[in-house]
Amino acid sequence: MRADRFASEEDKALFRQRRAFRRFCGAAVLESSCSLSVVNFQETENGRPYLSQLADTWFSFSSCRYGFLAAWSSSHGLGVDIETPSENLQTEKIAQQYFSDAEIRTVSMNDSRLQAKTFYQIWCLKEAALKSIGEGLPYGLDEFQFEITPKPRVIDAPIEFGGHKNFSAVMVDGTRQSAALVTRSLG
Repeated sequence: MRADRFASEEDKALFRQRRAFRRFCGAAVLESSCSLSVVNFQETENGRPYLSQLADTWFSFSSCRYGFLAAWSSSHGLGVDIETPSENLQTEKIAQQYFSDAEIRTVSMNDSRLQAKTFYQIWCLKEAALKSIGEGLPYGLDEFQFEITPKPRVIDAPIEFGGHKNFSAVMVDGTRQSAALVTRSLG
């Protein structure tokens, strides 16, 4: 029924694929061979998915038109994000709204093709970081600051979640998509 809310058949199919992927991951964690239709995720009020049978296991999912990404952990808060970069996006303008001065400089110092890639790398890290604390975009992309060279690193993070030393960041390479994983120590 939820898939039918989408106007195009392509969007309906993508919604169904995302749900099937999520349920497949849940069944894998549960080590269950039951029908995927009985694997039902619930969500916190901020949208973090969880299985009632494994309330202490953190799950994170993301998708774009060309891929799906998932991660789960019983020892860390975590978040993932995957995006398909678009060179038509006004990256510098959006970066100025949501990125720190250092992140803006990182985006701006590249040619337009690399600007888009760099922008999406930082954007994915920020979205993944918000998921790692169980929050969504309304919490604020500017609450986290990242460096991406020589490797991704959290420079600033909310103190109520342990500050930057409590987080680790990884870029997922190998595709034309930008994808990131951010973990947070729960201890």
